[in-house]
Amino acid sequence: MKKEIIFGLILICIFAATFVNISILEKITQELTELVDESLRSVESGDWENAEKKAEEAEKLWEKADPYTHIFVRHSEIDSTTDALYDFAKALYSREAGEARGAHKALSAHISSIVGMEKVTLGSIF
Repeated sequence: MKKEIIFGLILICIFAATFVNISILEKITQELTELVDESLRSVESGDWENAEKKAEEAEKLWEKADPYTHIFVRHSEIDSTTDALYDFAKALYSREAGEARGAHKALSAHISSIVGMEKVTLGSIF
């Protein structure tokens, strides 16, 4: 009976840790999304300097989250999101509004997929 109770407690801890992980990832991705969305709004208004500044803030936030993401996020997702982030910055530095819009869409998709993959659904359980 002791083994079953210990096993049950371990399962509860794993389940709780999953929700903590999702909460942390949601916070990181929400902040990233806000920064890149603000950057794109600056592009739309012609304020390239602010657009670059917000993209650089997003890069710093992503780098700051590195110790956490490298433990809890798939490396392929980290790599693709990092590439998309730098593609967005490249579009901003080249002052190409159309390219920036497209890079923003790709980056936003990568950011939202990070949390989407971690969320607990019936499909992910069974």
